[in-house]
Amino acid sequence: MYFDELYAPLRDMQDWQQTAFSAALCERIFPHYALYDSLSETNQATIARTALDQVWKQLSLRGNMNADTQLTKIEAIVHGEEDESFGAGLAFDALVALMATLHCVDNASFEDAASVAHLSRESVAKFVELHADDELSDEQLIRHISTHELMVQELAFQADVMQLLVSQNVAKASQIDQLKSMAMADGVSNIGISMSHG
Repeated sequence: MYFDELYAPLRDMQDWQQTAFSAALCERIFPHYALYDSLSETNQATIARTALDQVWKQLSLRGNMNADTQLTKIEAIVHGEEDESFGAGLAFDALVALMATLHCVDNASFEDAASVAHLSRESVAKFVELHADDELSDEQLIRHISTHELMVQELAFQADVMQLLVSQNVAKASQIDQLKSMAMADGVSNIGISMSHG
C-alpha cells in the first residue's frame, strides 16, 4: 500500500527523529487551533503554543521539558465535541496531534508519529471534501482528494521532513530550527489557514 511505502523511513527512525517529524506536522496544523481559539474567544492558544515550543526547545537541546505536565495542560483545554463545526473539528485534531507529539517526547513510537501524519493528511482531506462538487460519486471524491494540489503538497512536505531527518544521525539545533521554520511556513497551515483569516 502507498502509505506503508511512504512511511517506511518513519518506522526505522530514532526517537528524536520521530518526535521532530510529529512536531513539524503538528506545527503545520497548529493555526487551525489558534484561529478557532481566537474566534471562540477561549483564549487558551498560548497554553498549546507553549507546549509545542517546549518540544522544539527540547529537540534543539535548548531545554528539558516535562512532557507529562504539558500533556495534562493540553488535555484540560481540549474542547468538547458538542461544537460540530468544521473549524472545531480541525482545532480538535490539532490538539490531538499535539498530545501525540508530547507523548513522543518521553516515549516515541511509530504509531504516535504515524497518527500525527494521519491527522495532518485528514485536515487536508476534510477541507478538499468540504469544497468538492456534491455530484461526485464516492470513487470520484476519493480520486479528487488524493490528486488535489493541497494533498499532493501535504504528502510532499511529509516526505521532505522524513528525508531531512533521515539525513541527520544526531539532533543539531541549527537543523531543528530549519525544520521548525519550514513547518511554520510563515504561520500558514497546510490548507492555507492563518490567524490573518480571523
